[in-house]
Amino acid sequence: MEEKPQSAALEGEIVGIRFGLATHKEICVASVSECPISHSTQLTNPFLGLPLEFGKCESCGTTEVKECEGHFGYIELPIPIYHPSHVNELKSLLSLLCLKCLKLKRNKVQMKHSGMAERMLSCCECMLQEASQVSIKDVRTADGACLLQLKLPARSKLTDGVWNFLERYGFRYGYGYTRTLLPCEGYFPQDGYILRYLPVPPNCLSAPDISDGASVMSADLSISVLKKVLKQIEIIKSSRSGPPNFESHEVEVNDLQSAVYQYLQIRGTAKSSRDVDGARFGVKREATESATKAWLEKMRTLFIRKGSGFSSRTVITGDAYTRVNEIGIPHEIAQRITIEERVNDHNIKHLQDLVDNKQCLTYRDGTSMYSLREGSKGHTSLRIGQIVHRRIVDGDRVFVNRPPTTHKHSLQALSVYVHDDHTVKINPLICGPLSADFDGDCIHLFYPQSVAAKAEVLELFSVEKQLLSSHSGNLILQLSTDSLLSLKSMVKSYLFDRAAAQQLSMFLPCSLPSPFLLKAKQMGPYWTALQILESALPDSLICSEDSYLVRNSDFLKVDSDGDVLNDLATSIFFQKGPEAVLRFFNSVQPLLMEHLYANGVSIGLQDFLLSGIVRDRIYCEFKVISPLLGNIRTTYNALIESQIENHIQQAKQPVVDFIRRSALGDLIHSKSGSGLKKVVEQIGFLGLQISDRGKFYSKLLVEDVASLFRSRYPVDVVDYPSAQYGLVKSCFFRGLDPYEEIVHSISSREVIIRSSRGLSEPGTLFKNLMAILRDVVICYDGTVRNVCSNSIIQFQYGLTAGTKSQSAFAAGEPVGVLAATAMSNPAYKAVLDSSPNSNSSWELMKEILLCKVGFKNDQNDRRVILYLNECGCGRNFCQEKAAYRVKNHLEKVSLKDIAESFMIEYKRQPTGANDFGVDSGLVGHIHLKKVKLHDLTIRMDDILKKCQDAINLFRKRKKLSRLFKTTTLSVSSECCPFQDSCSDDSLGMPCLSFCLGESCDINLERTIEVLADMVCPLLMEAIVKGDQRVSSVNIIWASPDTTSWIRNPSGAQKGELALDIVLEKKAVKRSGEAWRTVLDSCLPVLHLIDMTRSVPYAIKQVQELLGISCAFDQAVQFCCV
Repeated sequence: MEEKPQSAALEGEIVGIRFGLATHKEICVASVSECPISHSTQLTNPFLGLPLEFGKCESCGTTEVKECEGHFGYIELPIPIYHPSHVNELKSLLSLLCLKCLKLKRNKVQMKHSGMAERMLSCCECMLQEASQVSIKDVRTADGACLLQLKLPARSKLTDGVWNFLERYGFRYGYGYTRTLLPCEGYFPQDGYILRYLPVPPNCLSAPDISDGASVMSADLSISVLKKVLKQIEIIKSSRSGPPNFESHEVEVNDLQSAVYQYLQIRGTAKSSRDVDGARFGVKREATESATKAWLEKMRTLFIRKGSGFSSRTVITGDAYTRVNEIGIPHEIAQRITIEERVNDHNIKHLQDLVDNKQCLTYRDGTSMYSLREGSKGHTSLRIGQIVHRRIVDGDRVFVNRPPTTHKHSLQALSVYVHDDHTVKINPLICGPLSADFDGDCIHLFYPQSVAAKAEVLELFSVEKQLLSSHSGNLILQLSTDSLLSLKSMVKSYLFDRAAAQQLSMFLPCSLPSPFLLKAKQMGPYWTALQILESALPDSLICSEDSYLVRNSDFLKVDSDGDVLNDLATSIFFQKGPEAVLRFFNSVQPLLMEHLYANGVSIGLQDFLLSGIVRDRIYCEFKVISPLLGNIRTTYNALIESQIENHIQQAKQPVVDFIRRSALGDLIHSKSGSGLKKVVEQIGFLGLQISDRGKFYSKLLVEDVASLFRSRYPVDVVDYPSAQYGLVKSCFFRGLDPYEEIVHSISSREVIIRSSRGLSEPGTLFKNLMAILRDVVICYDGTVRNVCSNSIIQFQYGLTAGTKSQSAFAAGEPVGVLAATAMSNPAYKAVLDSSPNSNSSWELMKEILLCKVGFKNDQNDRRVILYLNECGCGRNFCQEKAAYRVKNHLEKVSLKDIAESFMIEYKRQPTGANDFGVDSGLVGHIHLKKVKLHDLTIRMDDILKKCQDAINLFRKRKKLSRLFKTTTLSVSSECCPFQDSCSDDSLGMPCLSFCLGESCDINLERTIEVLADMVCPLLMEAIVKGDQRVSSVNIIWASPDTTSWIRNPSGAQKGELALDIVLEKKAVKRSGEAWRTVLDSCLPVLHLIDMTRSVPYAIKQVQELLGISCAFDQAVQFCCV
């Protein structure tokens, strides 16, 4: 055979290699396409080369990764920007030039030899002008963008037109000492230093270091950052309506520069693979911000995120005609998601039909992946052992959840059906366990691939397997809102003709029974609503509750106002099993919706208008509440607060009665307190909106609101003064005035802030609980153990003393996880559904669950609850008198609390026995309230002693010892010696007098300052009665529904008076000291206190005092409230 002639090889010689910055032309020439990339979907296009998820390279046509060398693309920037890596070099170059004449500055270049350069320097004739003094500095913004600024010397005088020399370049902006130098202002733009085009790397540079088993491409962080660059370009283009001015141009450059800087930090700059210098010399280098972000992103992708190639996220809509355990997936999603199946003898025919009908995307034979998309050549015959990736079809199982996943039943496995709409459809009944609704909520869908994953989904997450809640023991599916409304409407209509009954019977598993009424007035037959509902019940059902009675699947009694169908479903579950419950819901739900669609619900204005009698009753209650609100603002009292709540409930009652009689009553549950409250706010009144206790806003804001009310509404004009305390009488239907709108806005904003700010606390709680309890399970011997340490936590789960063992809990049940979610779920609800009740419940939960070992010395650690003894004398109000006696003994009273006025007298000579023994001088007089002294039973001698002790305490201080050593005090019980100069109101008032001694050689004005600014404030703060270690003492009403309740074995269980005592923070130094301090203070009145039930408030303090068993009982009391 003849050898083929070899082609002549071209010879050449490399004479040099040039290294430099890439120019604009070089970036465009290196691109495989003449058109720039303008959309994020083009960043992984086939023209950028292999590897791809499927298909071939559209630039070179190859399908082998080894044969494709990769192809570049580019992004055209709408405005020039600085290259983030070369800003310093550009600054150095510009610093050598005079910006007016564009010649080298003489004082910036030092030449050793004269010549052409020296003659060139001599041409710069503007050395004495301000333009030559302009310096260049680089500035880095907070988001990482690097910019250049022109700066005048700080000591130079800023004159008008200082930047006029820039007019020759067409830019006249600038008014201060600094001015931004935009990249587009370059006279001769330097290639490489100024970017107009951004290169896009080929697909081969996206290393597949993250794989989920199917996708070939990597979740490259640089691709997501490039998407941000394209998004910023789109924002710049869409925001323009003409040529941009200097300010908008500056903002655009800053934003685009920041996006490109982030991209180049990840992709464009050279980074060493390992820190050689750090390893050699032991120097630890700090990672750049971008490197830290890249590492965090990788950690999230590998360990935290649940996303994969077999998941999707989408908005959900409701469809009552969808089965409870089904989910409708749009056709466009079903065409992209695949299910993995291995070919075997049983399914080869079925899978071959799917391949022939183009329902499979790819298949795998060994380690090779082959595409089966439309356009592939030839016929594919499957063989046993191959793995086929087919499209989603009806009947496939997926599992869904809506983040955050706070309990076990947040994951639900549903059966798929494909539809032609554009949203995922679910039955409204499944919204309960998912904690979702249809106001834009998104859910995550996960498509199990392996046989083990499919079995796990089917056995653990399917709806029928977890119908019974692990937390409450109730069914997780509950009919509500529209279904209950339709049920009420059906019961009210009661009789249905043949057409209506047959229309509803389409959703029943069996045919209709014989009609209840065959013929009436030449019309008929008729079926009752109960007959139609009975057709949905299982056969031979016998059950009864307070709201219904069923015998042989026939209703003998039913109450449509209660949760009849939900209670009935619970009975069906325990008698017939979960499959029967699903059949019941799948029949009843569409039946009720069909009736509602056919008949509708009518609501008129008469359902929103209260009668005049009802409104008069509301105003009468508000007049009673107004003085109570004024008293509680002055001094907090739990009894007054309970009275206010009772009066508000009495004001709501006529509105609630009106709602239940109107058509609005059919829209809400009759036993739903929150639903009734919202309707009362719509048509009745808003009620108490703001409070000065337990809120995020300050007490000063509450006082400002009250001051605003008094300034806008005079006392003789306003019809209800309770509005200044935040009690709003108006409703949304009738409208709010401006003041009421401000009050309501404060209340609404506080709820929003409380919900958003408090979400981190339940999250932290859930994380900590899961870290401890995730390994706690039920073992085969019935004990609850930690599988890691094998330690026994509980001998039998779910059993109390005296009960027999049950087999309701299977071995392996993760009861630790259930316990963690059982606590975190109500915590999330308490924060998100923020209300006064939920806020207090969350605070109580934190008191128990966030209890730390260390002593925090917060208010609860310094709080003590005292109960009173029963004297048994038979007289009235003995306990009330004892409570006030203990309170008056403990509550501290300072001199300023009983002071009426302060005056300074110039005394020329002694006038009586009460004088101080000085010939003349200034005397201070503090007049006291005689009535208050009598009420508090305070003697003037005791006041003198307490004030003298306060003076003696300051005499020990070196700086003030000379002043207070000469200070003398005196009291007068009947009248002040300074009577002649006092007003008539001061006559007969007790008085505390004080003066400085003769040794204080100071002038008259200085003496007045000392008496008024030093001695008088010191005496005003002196505690004249009570214990100075006590911060507050309040009389509260303790009942079984309060957290501080301790049962009295011999008394009634309705409630009783108790004292809530809080000590000063400086009086308590360590754990347990608050209880001992209170006992020490109560020694004179200890016979009035029931020591067997009085306890500290904090759980940790109860444990310190009485042991862990009593602390556990108290914690249970907290949780039950």
